Amino acid sequence: MRKTFILAAFMTVASTSAFAVSCTQQGGECKAWATGQGAQAASYSKACSAEVGRCIARCKGGNKVFIGVSSSPQQYPITDCK
Repeated sequence: MRKTFILAAFMTVASTSAFAVSCTQQGGECKAWATGQGAQAASYSKACSAEVGRCIARCKGGNKVFIGVSSSPQQYPITDCK
């Protein structure tokens, strides 16, 4: 039982720390991902930059997520709108 609890606690900490806390930080993560996307890297990087502004506006309205720019976008939780 104790090993299971420790493992669950570790997984929770590890999974929550993987997320950026602000729209700007997640935008940086997005751009880092974009650099490895070959011929589409420039367009993905541009889309990442544009999403930062949309994320800030969305966050200020109460929807605290950064929406990824890939062909199957994911939502990344945000805690700070900046």
